[in-house]
Amino acid sequence: MSKNGTHLLYRILNIWFAFIALLLCSSYLPRWDNISYNGWLNEAIYFLLFIISVSIFIKEKNNRDIYFNFSIFFLLHSFSFLNIFIGKEFLFGNDYLGYYFFAYKQIILSFSFNFILIYVVLKYLFLNQKTWVIYLLTLCVLLSVFIAQFLPYITNLHFIFERGDSLLTDLGKRIFIVNIISILFIGLYSYLLYKNDKILGTYINLIIATCFIFLVTELVALVSQIYGIQALSASQYVLTLNLIFLGIIFFKKLFFLCSEYGQFYEALINKKIIMGKVKIKRYRNELHAQMLKFLLFYIFHRRNYLLLLCLLTTISLAYFRFPAFFTINIIVLVLCSLILFWFVNILYKRRAKHKYTLP
Repeated sequence: MSKNGTHLLYRILNIWFAFIALLLCSSYLPRWDNISYNGWLNEAIYFLLFIISVSIFIKEKNNRDIYFNFSIFFLLHSFSFLNIFIGKEFLFGNDYLGYYFFAYKQIILSFSFNFILIYVVLKYLFLNQKTWVIYLLTLCVLLSVFIAQFLPYITNLHFIFERGDSLLTDLGKRIFIVNIISILFIGLYSYLLYKNDKILGTYINLIIATCFIFLVTELVALVSQIYGIQALSASQYVLTLNLIFLGIIFFKKLFFLCSEYGQFYEALINKKIIMGKVKIKRYRNELHAQMLKFLLFYIFHRRNYLLLLCLLTTISLAYFRFPAFFTINIIVLVLCSLILFWFVNILYKRRAKHKYTLP
């Protein structure tokens, strides 16, 4: 990392520590009692992701719009904890305001996250279109779904109270359907990636893969919300794991942009410089291809070891007796990882025939 990159890292950490101090101070104010320490940790990680995404937005030249969308989502999530201070016996407001804030917070966060995923897919589908056109297309797709699902919440402000105790179930069902739409769009992105064999930008594929896992585990959490399963604590731990993975990818992206090679690479791509017939490719691509080739060889020729690993995982889950919801999430994470690995394997075999390297 360059000297400027090191200074940027220090600024990010200073701002993040200030936010953590704000969280610590606010935890002593009148608030809800059912907030776990893990919930506070997730809010801190969301804010760290917000700072990193803003830093990437400033330095990125090719996909600034994508990281701008992420920064909005992370910022909204970072301050969604204000909900725990709203109520008659808490810091401000009343119980009615608390219900309103909670319900519309869920809707807005769902809209912003699904907006990111659909936007990335449409941008990849229409690579040569202007940014404002992609935004308009994304709004048309997502608003049509959202209006169909949340029309009662938009036209009738008292609908929240009319739902009564079934509010969580109703919200869960509607958000679940919207998330399914995003799953379909991620499937479209995978198909286009396989057919076109082009990348939208560095680390975009990894971010989409992590968001896919994030989205699937969110679907599991929504199912528990729909059927009234008390799994808030377990879902927070699963969320922490997803956020850490996403944070690592975002930090690697920022580290790449701050490096001298990254700055040179982004300048070449942004200015569309052509150096004769020389193809611009990164050494890491070839390295990743060799690593994946070794991993594939090991797994497919060492099936006994793979079966033994699955057996040990099953025994561990049975022995330690994790909560049912947490166990389900572990299984879902493993299945999602296998799906992603299977897809990467398909890409590798396809590109190996044409002597391509992985993105």
